[in-house]
Amino acid sequence: FICDEDFEDLNESIRLVKEVIAAVDNKVNEHEKRQRLKEFHSRMDSKSIMTMKNKQMFAREDLLRRRLIHDGALQLKNAQGRLKDVHALLLSDVLVFLQEKDQKYVFAMLDQRSTVLSLQKLIVREVANKERGLFLITAGTDKPEMMEVLASSKEERNTWMQLIQGSMDKDEDEGIPSETEDDKRQLESKAREMRGEAKMRHLPM
Repeated sequence: FICDEDFEDLNESIRLVKEVIAAVDNKVNEHEKRQRLKEFHSRMDSKSIMTMKNKQMFAREDLLRRRLIHDGALQLKNAQGRLKDVHALLLSDVLVFLQEKDQKYVFAMLDQRSTVLSLQKLIVREVANKERGLFLITAGTDKPEMMEVLASSKEERNTWMQLIQGSMDKDEDEGIPSETEDDKRQLESKAREMRGEAKMRHLPM
């Protein structure tokens, strides 16, 4: 027979053990991601550099100044509708697209656009009628740009969307201003306009 006091003590002990296990798992996960990021860094061409939309330069060394949240294979669609295989790295404040060249990684090339995207004021939306597709709309300047990305499955697409949104939600904690409601309305309007232009380009003449 276990009295109420012993039962409470037992419950508290189980709770503490679970907390310790969760903390250990979290540390192991963080360590594995640091090691994985170092692997990407070591495989990158040291001369590869990318200019971000805000004109800031992003080089190989900048990878190690951030935390890796998620990575995986994706496809980018160019202006002609062709797909490019890339490996994406979701870091603490940027999303980076890499491609393999001569057994090394370089920053992906896509229609003269930057493939290092700041998470600040980045809009993520599903692509209508494409369960694996998502739109990334970069804002914060006079000329927002929209990038279409395809994941390997609907589940993987949803994972990317949730993690990107989750990283953006932490912007305020990290001292990066989050978008206002007015910003959101303006960007949504621009996104609709850009989607309309994309549809018109693909209509048969």
